[in-house]
Amino acid sequence: MIRSSTSFTLQAADIIANGAVNAVKKLKKPSPMTVTVLDSAGSIIVQKRMDDCPAGAYVKFSFSKARTCIHLKSSSRSFRTKYTSDPALPGKFTQAAAMVSVMGDELIPVAGGVLVMGNGEVLGAVGVSGAAADEDEYLAIMGVKALIDSGIVDVDNNFMISTEPPDHCCKTLA
Repeated sequence: MIRSSTSFTLQAADIIANGAVNAVKKLKKPSPMTVTVLDSAGSIIVQKRMDDCPAGAYVKFSFSKARTCIHLKSSSRSFRTKYTSDPALPGKFTQAAAMVSVMGDELIPVAGGVLVMGNGEVLGAVGVSGAAADEDEYLAIMGVKALIDSGIVDVDNNFMISTEPPDHCCKTLA
């Protein structure tokens, strides 16, 4: 079973976190990172920090990337793209800064947070920090892929897991 009510079980969250950690070795320059798996309400189920990953900022960044997904029902990359990608619209950047401030630093416009859905319903989110943003996003998606590949997902009953974003754009894989 991968969920209890409308969120991940501890077993599922642990598989995701371990999958993200294990995927680090696929990067050209592996970096120690922190992964945070949240339930559908935005509470931590599992948070793992690799050996030699600094304890301060990366723990907070991974949490904020995942919380961004829960709060906005999209990826942290989508938040970044929507509010910071067009220099001709400086008001959008101001709006993003105001949103981060209002939310008490639980939003961050940086890739690495992935929203996870089961049959279109939010199950939770995964945030990774410690590598480059595109690599963090790749690791989060690989964590979810590890869950899908684990055999505990009930695909026989047409239960489909998806992520937002559905694919990564990491170009620094070994």
